[in-house]
Amino acid sequence: MAFHDLKPVSVNDSKNGKTYIIGNVFAVYNAGPEPPVVYTWDMVKQVSVGRKEIKIDAGSASYSFSNKHFRDVDDNIRAIAIIECRYKEYGFNYQHERRMFPLKSLYNECSPGKEVYVGEAVLDEGETAAAFIALLNFKLMKFLWLVAILIMLITVGILHLNIGITRSNVLYFIPISAAAGGITALLVYIITHAVARGMFKRLCETDISARNPITFVISRSGFAACASCVYESRDLIPWSEMDYFIESDKMFIIYKNNSPVAYIPKKAFEKKTVSSIADIIALSLEQR
Repeated sequence: MAFHDLKPVSVNDSKNGKTYIIGNVFAVYNAGPEPPVVYTWDMVKQVSVGRKEIKIDAGSASYSFSNKHFRDVDDNIRAIAIIECRYKEYGFNYQHERRMFPLKSLYNECSPGKEVYVGEAVLDEGETAAAFIALLNFKLMKFLWLVAILIMLITVGILHLNIGITRSNVLYFIPISAAAGGITALLVYIITHAVARGMFKRLCETDISARNPITFVISRSGFAACASCVYESRDLIPWSEMDYFIESDKMFIIYKNNSPVAYIPKKAFEKKTVSSIADIIALSLEQR
């Protein structure tokens, strides 16, 4: 099982006097002499991990604690990793925010083999947003051309109904219609990019790992993109779990079910190894 060496995490809620232990079991210690309430993970019905708190429904009881109650960010990341590993093992209902990196439930314990490349980096928001927008540009181009042509035709139709097209004014209609189509397409482009950048920033805010050192591993057996504070060298996601990848000038983006699963910056690795890494990914996944 992947990440099986993760140490239990203690969460102390000073407001209600309870201490929660997240590990091989989920335990709740109350203030005073009362014995702890211990739940095995097969007793857990649902876990919800939000940007502000974690909620665990076990049996008839429900517990929630703020992310602020963790000793530090590493403990918060470690607790989420433990929960995701238990989710894979016991199959309780698991709800979470959108992520920049793969869930721990996707990882398997396996040997990375001889040809393996390991790097570490904090994901740069500017570079990742640029890659995100570059992908958006690729998808937008055909759409923007259609918008421009459509607005040109509509403009010609409006001018014809109101003024009427004649041989003497047709040469004026063409640039006016082209300008209307171009301006509309430009406005759509600007608005779409503003919305995309805002969505990307919100995505960064929902995944606390995005602001911490990430260990990236590429091998012929699989890959990893995991918070360095919890990563164990033998844990990888098999390439067979993924569908395809897209490469920009600064990173590789791995997709599953048409959604990005991992953003892997090239700067995390030595420059001389990037071409070899690209070869491994290209041989393992379809490029789009």
